Amino acid sequence: MIKTIEMVVSLKVPDTTATTAFQTLQRIGFRKIKGIKRSDYFKLSFEGDAGEFKNKISKVDILVNANKHFFAFLIEKNADAKILVKNTDDDGSGLLSVLKNRLGFDKIKSVEKATLWELSIDADEKEKLKIAEKAAKELLTNENYQEFEIL
Repeated sequence: MIKTIEMVVSLKVPDTTATTAFQTLQRIGFRKIKGIKRSDYFKLSFEGDAGEFKNKISKVDILVNANKHFFAFLIEKNADAKILVKNTDDDGSGLLSVLKNRLGFDKIKSVEKATLWELSIDADEKEKLKIAEKAAKELLTNENYQEFEIL
């Protein structure tokens, strides 16, 4: 039976890309955004024991460098809005090939990679979604090769 997990990988040190994105959003008028966090997001489908797979995949250096990353297997609910940004031309086949052929994850079936932006927004629920969508369109995605989803 095929199982799926989601893994979020974020930096232990301050993320200068997230800091720059936050400062830029503030400068272009997004004053209600009070904070921003960026993480790498992986959705992995595999066969086998979930606990064993999680233990092994969390030690793969190309996904999680123990010296500079934290990881979690679920998306925390602490942000007001979450934006998942995917490259439209990346089907995950390159990463899948490395995991299967070079690193011995022969039971892995598919890999999706994206960037997860978590925004803290000082607004009501309806307005939070509008602000998140506008921020995604104006700065956090490049419409030429990326697409986004508000979670």
